Amino acid sequence: MADVSVEIPSPLSECITFCEVVCVRECCGIDAVSTDPAVVEAWCRQVGSTAVVEARLQLAELIEVVKDRSHRVTSTFLNHRTPDDAARRQLLDFLAALEAGLAAGDAS
Repeated sequence: MADVSVEIPSPLSECITFCEVVCVRECCGIDAVSTDPAVVEAWCRQVGSTAVVEARLQLAELIEVVKDRSHRVTSTFLNHRTPDDAARRQLLDFLAALEAGLAAGDAS
């Protein structure tokens, strides 16, 4: 099984950095990032709807890459890799929670 390295483009990367309030990604990976809708919505209000729509499109593309079980996913930015199904599920759950927050922020 091949490894696929994914980049997290802006503005999605900016959203993730904004939500990095629990710890730092270099230490705790995706566990450092809050997916609390209130935190994500705060970023949405700060950047405006154009950036939120773009971030949601980037996130949808990322989710599709992660869902593809024909390869392992590695992200230096997120400090996360998917060597097994549990790690893949953890990443997908994180991305889904982020998407829910972005959707709520996009609607407000």
